[in-house]
Order: sequence, then C-alpha cells, then structure tokens
Amino acid sequence: MKTKLSGIADIKTGYNFRTSLHNNPKGNIFVLQAKNIETDQEISDLSSFTKIADDNIKSPTLQYDDIVLVARGAGIQSFRSTVIKSRENIIPSSSVHSIRIISDIIIPEYLSLYLNSEAGQKKIIDIASGGSYIKNISRKDLMELEIYTPSLETQKTIINLHENIEKQKAILRKKQEINEKILDYVFISLIK
Repeated sequence: MKTKLSGIADIKTGYNFRTSLHNNPKGNIFVLQAKNIETDQEISDLSSFTKIADDNIKSPTLQYDDIVLVARGAGIQSFRSTVIKSRENIIPSSSVHSIRIISDIIIPEYLSLYLNSEAGQKKIIDIASGGSYIKNISRKDLMELEIYTPSLETQKTIINLHENIEKQKAILRKKQEINEKILDYVFISLIK
C-alpha cells in the first residue's frame, strides 16, 4: 500500500539560526545538524552535538521516536535519515526536517529504513529541487512523498532483518581487526 507522508506524519523544517553556532558547555539545548545524522544509526549519544543556551528559541524540540532527514544533498545516500532515541532537549537546524509519526500504520524505524533505501532515496531525489549539484527538499514536497506501507508485521520483519545485518557487519569488522592484529604481530615478531 502507498500513502503520502502527510497522511501519516507531521513534518517540520528545522530552526534557522541567524548567527553561527558556538558550543556552550552549560547550554540547555542540543542542536541537531545534518553532520550529526548517520544513515540508520539512531541518535542517542549527543556528546558530539553543539549545545546552546537560549531561552528565546520558541521552535519545538524533537521527541523520542521522531525521524530526522537531511534536507540538502548531492545525490543518492546524501539525504540521510535516522530515528531519535533520546529524551534530551534537541532542536533541529534548518538543514534537517523532522518527521513525527501520527498514524498507527507505520513504525518510525521502518520509515527511516525506507527513506535510506535505494528506492526511498530515488523518490527523494525525484522531489528535490535546486542546482545541478546541491539539491533541497522542501517541506511541501516532502509532504507529498509517497511511502510504501506494508503491514506492521512486514515492517517489523524488515527492521529485524536490518538489525541482523548490522550485527553481522559488526562481527565482520571485528574479524578484520583481529586479522590485522595477527599480521602486525607477525611483522613485530620478525623484527625482534
């Protein structure tokens, strides 16, 4: 089944800061920028985020399970998406759209996986506008984006498959590190 994103989610454009951001360790607001979004890596660790102290910002903050999507990019895989898994006070910058699910027919993790998939990225590029290199996604166009919404059971299966693949990737990375250490040890032994 296909449905427009506007039928299942509220979409907001991030806050447009008028000046450059400077980290304030005593700040009470974490600022989410496009550089903080890694494909399919949920956001729970905010240690690399810029913090600001500003009580004048009236923009709504992100909530647990909100989806964030990079609003500007240069092609497939540059419009990265992920899910917020933090209850801290986070505000997205203007380079990020926030998507809050308002329907019970879709799971946030599934939507983010779909947006990051090749099919999802192609659909995003189709609605993006701008120059030949950097493209933008407007909130209005994003609302019209058609999303494939299979049954909740199928969505959960896709999420579980993704988690399994990520675990396998971690195991392969660990194996590669071990193999490199073995090779390093052989050379160190030869030199001694």
